Formats: sequence, C-alpha cells, structure tokens
Amino acid sequence: MTARPPSDTFTVGVMKMEVEGRDSARFDAVVTRAVGIVDETLAQDRRLRTRTMAFAGAHLTPGAGNYAPLDFLEIGLAEKLERDLPFLLIVTEVDLSSSSLTYTLALPSQLTNIAVLSTRRLDPGFWGDAPDPERMAGRLAALMLHCLGHLNGLRHSETPDNVMYGLEGVGDLDRMERLEPEQVARIARSLPREARERSTRDGKGRFVLRILAEDAGAILGAVVRANPFRLLAMMPTMLAAALSVIVVLLFSAETWDVASAVSVAQIAMFSLICLASAAFVLYRAFAFDTLLSRDRRITESGIVTMAATILCLVLTLLLMFALFGGLMYLGIVTVFPERLMESWPGAGEATTAVDHLKLSLFLASMGVLAGSLGGRSDSRDLVRGVLFITEET
Repeated sequence: MTARPPSDTFTVGVMKMEVEGRDSARFDAVVTRAVGIVDETLAQDRRLRTRTMAFAGAHLTPGAGNYAPLDFLEIGLAEKLERDLPFLLIVTEVDLSSSSLTYTLALPSQLTNIAVLSTRRLDPGFWGDAPDPERMAGRLAALMLHCLGHLNGLRHSETPDNVMYGLEGVGDLDRMERLEPEQVARIARSLPREARERSTRDGKGRFVLRILAEDAGAILGAVVRANPFRLLAMMPTMLAAALSVIVVLLFSAETWDVASAVSVAQIAMFSLICLASAAFVLYRAFAFDTLLSRDRRITESGIVTMAATILCLVLTLLLMFALFGGLMYLGIVTVFPERLMESWPGAGEATTAVDHLKLSLFLASMGVLAGSLGGRSDSRDLVRGVLFITEET
C-alpha cells in the first residue's frame, strides 16, 4: 500500500470565491491584507502556512437575497481534495443564508476541515458608516482565525479580545486579535490529528480499515456534534411518512398475520434489512459525493467524513425505529381491543407478549423504510447543516 505519510507543514488554503464580481479589485485587496494578518498570527507555529488561490466561475443561485453556504462547501470539498489541502477557508463577497439567525458571517465544518466566510457585512460601509477597507480586512482576519480555531477543535473563549470569543455581532471582530499560548499549544498538538491528510491510490480496502480504527474518536466526536436527536427533529417529512404507513398497517389484518406467523429471528433479519436500506437511501440523498480525487486517491478526511455521515444517519434511524417500536408496543397492549387480537389474525391468535413484540418490530421496520423515502423531501440544506456544520458564526 503506497499511502502518503503526514508532512511536517500544514497548509491553510484561502480560496477567494467571488460570485457577483461587483468590485473585484477591492475584494482581492481585502482578502490579501487579511491573509497577511493571519500569517503574522500563525507565525507562532512555523508548521502552519497559508496559500491563497482563486476559484473562478462559481455559478450559484441565491435564495431570498443570499446564498446557501453548503453550495460553497460542496465545491470546497472537491477543490480541497484536488489541491491537496488539509484546511480550506473559502471567502466570498456575497451574503450567506442561515437556518436559525438573521444572517451569518461564517460556517466552519470541523468534519470536513472547511470553513465558508462572507465579507459582505464586514465593511462598516454596509452598516451606514464610512467604508474602511483596513478595518474590514482586520475583521476578516479575526474571522479566519476564529474558523481555523474551530477546525482544530478550539472552544469559545469568554475574553473579548481572544480570536475564539463567541461573537454576537460584527463589531466584536474589532477586538478579537489574540491567541493565548495554551491555544497555540493545543493547535500544535492537534494539527497532525485534525489535518487528516493521509491518502493512497493502492490498497484502498486496508487503508479504509486502518483509518476507521485510528480515527474512531474523530468519527464519534463528529456524530456527537451532529446529534442524532437533533437530526431526527429536523426531518418532519420522514417522521410523518413513517407514522402514516405505520397507522395504516396497524389496522390491516394481513399485517397481524405476518407478524404472528414469522419467527423472532425472521423479524430481526427483516428489521436489519430495512434499516440498511433506509440508511443507504438517506446517505444518497444527503451526503456529499466527493471521495476520490482525479488521480484516484482516497483520502483520510474523505473516509472520516463518509464514516461519520453514515454512522449519524444509522443512529438517527435506530432512534426512530426505537421510538416507533416502543409507541406501537405500548399502543397494542393498552389500546388495541383484545377481541380483535384473538379473532382478526387468520394465522391464529396474537395475544402473547412475543406476538406484540414481533408486530411492533415489523411496524417500526416498515415505518423506517417508508420514512427514508419520504425523508428525501426534507430540506437538504437543513439536514446537511446538522451533519456537517460546526456552528453558525
């Protein structure tokens, strides 16, 4: 297996992605000045360096006056892979949409090691004051360092002049210019782990297994940040589709016949098949496709992203399966008429606890499978945001 080992230096790519192109010279000058400030701050760790590049021709469509940050993230995944960058900061001049705030300045994704930043609201001129490109560049530099800190696992600081301060408004960026020595030390310790820059063209199967074992902690951490409970709450169409199918099947005599006739082992196998099928459907609907580079390299970061996405979706489906299975069992034993349990099934009475358990598992399995098909209609941006975005800044 010709896997490439980690390097001694780590490049932070800064990609200018101009969409509307109304003042290209000013945008370039602000980004260049901001990168210079970032370089001065990162000089504390000589292994970190920046590389500025441009991505021309990003044809994106705005919605309600702003642009979906996940569209930039999807482009960034491919560019990060092709340009061989452990970290990527995408800077654009347009407004970014937000799922919970009136506007957002940046969206870091620790899972993908990519952050999307907007300069739109950083200029004092946007807020009715005199335009100030130097102040705008300083704010952008603070925002870059804040996002890079998130990509390396730094937590928010309560000190207003720290770059990891949990900013509430654009004005907070004016004070955010300092990194504590312990923060620099933590970045230094986490760089080899967070960069996830190993890749290979050969022996992909063994490489995948090795990465899954060595990066199990990072994968589990990404799942915890995504939170399957939160993800399930973001998919109302999936829940509604599942519940609709379950209610119809519950009052069908054929369903009771199937549940009473099959064994527990058969029901368990059926449940596993339904869960696996549902996970595949949701993965194809919401995951990012980029995994191999043009030269057929598979990367450590790509494997971690894929594994965390699959695991989070599977846990979300298991949560829904347990929820509906429990509700169905409770409903069957407390509400459903016992006389119907005795006379309705053609294969014999279905009055025992085992019969009720088999029926509950069957209904929950069908609900999960039907829900995954309905879940494809849930908001792609909302679901991807839960899966991939660390925070909305």
